[in-house]
Amino acid sequence: MAFDGGGRSLVRRVIFVLVTLLLFGGGSEAALRAAGLPKKDSTKEFTHAQIYWVQPPNQHLEPLTHKETGGTFRVSTDANGLRAPLHPQEKPAGTFRVMTLGCSTTFGWGVNDEESYPYQLEQMLNADGHKVEVINGGQPGYSSFQGLWLWQKTLAAYKPDLILFGYIVQDSRSVAYSDSSQAVLQANQDFLKENILYKLHLYVFMKNYIEAYQIQAKDTPGDGGVYRVSPQEYVDNIKAFKANADAVGAKMMLFGYPLEREGYTGSHRRILHAAGEKLDLPVYDPQPEFEQYTAQETLYFPQDRGHANAAGNARIAQGVTQFLVGHKLVR
Repeated sequence: MAFDGGGRSLVRRVIFVLVTLLLFGGGSEAALRAAGLPKKDSTKEFTHAQIYWVQPPNQHLEPLTHKETGGTFRVSTDANGLRAPLHPQEKPAGTFRVMTLGCSTTFGWGVNDEESYPYQLEQMLNADGHKVEVINGGQPGYSSFQGLWLWQKTLAAYKPDLILFGYIVQDSRSVAYSDSSQAVLQANQDFLKENILYKLHLYVFMKNYIEAYQIQAKDTPGDGGVYRVSPQEYVDNIKAFKANADAVGAKMMLFGYPLEREGYTGSHRRILHAAGEKLDLPVYDPQPEFEQYTAQETLYFPQDRGHANAAGNARIAQGVTQFLVGHKLVR
């Protein structure tokens, strides 16, 4: 069907607008690149000096200092820097693998290898008649933002059958810059390679000067900072991990790792429950019951109440075991 005069005029106007936008965008991009804008300051002081890190590989009962208690604890890691229980990367036939994800609380900061909750979880599940290997994917200081990077770099190769998404403690922390903002400001290439939009100087310029690189959550921390992982990013990261789990044929559950008191993690715990309901994922959040336990027992280090002691790790492993078995999440 032929265009009439009005139709041709509309097409010309649309083409004119598109060409104008293209020229403006291309010119702006070229000008910003030529001017070296936006400037990125890799020496700026952040909450942590780098975006991604992993524990040293091939450690064997390495003594680490727990500065709050003054004591030491022994750590063993595999070739990829994952903590004990140690297993080959290739999964043996007939073995069911559970992968625990989280920060130093999952890693087992302050306790020896065999006292961490992932290690004890493996022992308890096998004692219950299951043939299970637990892969401890916890890394000190990690948020779900970093966990996604570690999944692509290392964790996917272990081919877990069940993933325990336990990121909550670090995601909830209040900082000056969110993790994603810090990655952009430090021009981290690992992040930029996976997020091509950030390579455009025009886009980053707008993020810098319009949004100040800060993702302001609706429930912004009271000290005026931002969350390391904003509520929306937290949901997005849960969805991304769900997609990763589906891609390797694994089940996934959400784990609200318990602290001595809920404290600053309350907002992200509510999001965790809502995400579980929306995505039809099992959610285990023992925080209320742990606050009852800690009224009677010493389950966390008195000098470091953010980390469970050996007894606390045993309690956590026991609760996770009961949840997995009760919900038929392990075979």
